[in-house]
Amino acid sequence: MKKIVWSLVTLTALASAAEFQYGTGTFNMKGGFLGLTGSIGTDIDTFTLANRHTNIAGSDVFYSYDFTWMDSQTLKQAQHTYNNMATAANGFNPMPSSTFEIPSMDYRVKGMDANIRLGYDVIHKGEGDFLGLGVLVGISMPWIDSSSSAAPSGDAIRFIMDNQDSALTAAELFKKSKTEIMTYKIGPSVNFQKTLVSDKLSAYGIASLAYQTGYIKNDYVDSKFTVNGSFQEVNLGLHYTPFTENYKLGWLTLSPRIYATLGYKYSKWDVDEMLINISGAEMSSKILDPLGMKFGFDSSVGYVGLGYSF
Repeated sequence: MKKIVWSLVTLTALASAAEFQYGTGTFNMKGGFLGLTGSIGTDIDTFTLANRHTNIAGSDVFYSYDFTWMDSQTLKQAQHTYNNMATAANGFNPMPSSTFEIPSMDYRVKGMDANIRLGYDVIHKGEGDFLGLGVLVGISMPWIDSSSSAAPSGDAIRFIMDNQDSALTAAELFKKSKTEIMTYKIGPSVNFQKTLVSDKLSAYGIASLAYQTGYIKNDYVDSKFTVNGSFQEVNLGLHYTPFTENYKLGWLTLSPRIYATLGYKYSKWDVDEMLINISGAEMSSKILDPLGMKFGFDSSVGYVGLGYSF
C-alpha cells in the first residue's frame, strides 16, 4: 500500500513540474580514525530530480522535493596517525629488519539523499516571486566502500590488539569492508524566488537546518552505532525561462514552461562526538578510545538543470 501511495505522489509531482539536474563538485569526509583524524576529499558527481516550489491548488501552501544520487571518486588516505606512532616505535625496535607500518586506505562514497518540504508562502506575488517558510523531512542513505590500497612493506611485528586482545600484524588490520549509513532528518526550511528581469530571469534559494539521527554500520567488524547530529544545506541559483505562454482550453488554462537553472549547493552533516570505525579493521576499544572525535561529511556542488512546469 505504501509503495502504491508513494508511486501516485511521485507521478502527480512529475506530471505538474519537475527538474533534472547534473552536478559536479567536491566531497569531504572527516573524523573517525586511522587516517581520518583530519579531512580527506575527492570529486563527486550528483544526479538530482527536484521540484523547488509548487503551490497546492492555487493556495499559499507549497511543497518541494529533491532526490539526489551521489557517487565519489576514490578517496585515498595514508594512515598518518598510526604510522607516526610506528615511526617512534621503530626507534626502539629490537629487530631492525622488521618495521612497523600501516598501509593507506581507499574509500569510495555513494548513495541517496532525499528531502521533502511542506510550507506556507508568507509572501506570494506570483510564480516567480515568493518567500516560503516550511518544514523539511528527509532521509540519507550513503555507504562507504573501504579497502587497503597497498600492503605494508613490513609487518612482522605484532603491535596492535584486536577486540579479543589478540595481537595483529599490519596486514591483518585492514580488510575490504562496507560501512552503511542510514539517517533521518527534520527541521525548518526557507524557500524563496525573486524576479530579476521581467518574467524571464529570477534568483532562487533554499536554506535548511535539521536535526539528524540514525545509525552507522560496518559489515566487517559487525559494529552498529546510533548517531545524532545536525544537517545544514544552502542551495542558491538562477532560473531562466525563455518563453511563457498561456493556452485556454475551454474552462482550463495551461501555462507550460520550459526552464533552465544554474546553481550551487552546499551540504554539511556532523554527528555527535563519538568513535566510528570505517577502516574494516577489528580494533580494540582500548586503542581507539583516545582517537574518538566528531565525524561528518560536507559537499560543495555546482549544477545545471532543465525543468518544466504546467
